[in-house]
Amino acid sequence: MKSIISTAIFLGALGLSFSSYATESLENKKELKIISYNAYWGMKSDTSEGKQKFAEWAKQQDADIIAWQEMNHFTREKLEAFAQSYGHNYAVLLKEPKVPGDDEFFPTAITSKYPIVNVNKVVDNLWHGALFADVGKYHFVVTHMNPFRTAQRIDEMNLILDSIKYSNDPDGKWIIAGDLNSFSPLDKKGYNESEMVNDLKEKEAKRPVLKNLVDGKMDYTVQQNILSRGFIDVLKQKYPDEFVATAPTKIFYDQAKTPLRYDYIYVSPVMKSDVVDVKVLKDDFTDTYSDHYPVQMIIKNQ
Repeated sequence: MKSIISTAIFLGALGLSFSSYATESLENKKELKIISYNAYWGMKSDTSEGKQKFAEWAKQQDADIIAWQEMNHFTREKLEAFAQSYGHNYAVLLKEPKVPGDDEFFPTAITSKYPIVNVNKVVDNLWHGALFADVGKYHFVVTHMNPFRTAQRIDEMNLILDSIKYSNDPDGKWIIAGDLNSFSPLDKKGYNESEMVNDLKEKEAKRPVLKNLVDGKMDYTVQQNILSRGFIDVLKQKYPDEFVATAPTKIFYDQAKTPLRYDYIYVSPVMKSDVVDVKVLKDDFTDTYSDHYPVQMIIKNQ
């Protein structure tokens, strides 16, 4: 009898332990917090073991899902351990380099509190690739577009948009997130185009590989094509009359002579009314640990 009671007490304590670590189900969440962050060359600004400075920042944000870009030097195992350190038990890496230590690989990744399913890793005809993955009823596309050539970025985005159009759920809840390395026509008022063109011309003169101007002008085709498919630029929906830059940060002003917006979160038309809040996260950490600021979106989970 004593052993039965002891066992019951033990199981009860074990049950309490399990319940204390239980994660709220996705269906019961009223809102979801989603962050997209280009973490700069494999988080090279964070020299701690396991990138714990980034992990501590992520833990403080308590996002449900994070879309990462430039996850150089991460393997599947390293990404899973990194994600678990800030409370995400699910993580998917787009690709690993064929040559260990390759410093020019730039994969994307997604981590989540909830299961990541229906993963499709697309690398053909894309410079860095695109990670398609579902979390519940939400279809994510996490990408990082070609930084060198506008023409190739146009082709890349058309591939992504057609992948959505011809999917099994083209009218569903889609979220496109990442560093798109391109200008939005919605930001035209925020740019001094003559100054920008001169800056881009200087860069192209120094690096012939760069072909970001089209006929000597800034080009908005990549973003216009997304908007033309009905997708909602959530940051611009929140700040329609304000230009909000995502780059450069305080320690990377050598990379651009003027503030830029390269980092976007788009949602499909059916999600337009779901967006609760959007912001660019600027704090002491994000000021100094990457050349891009992260973008955060909160949506109603309905």
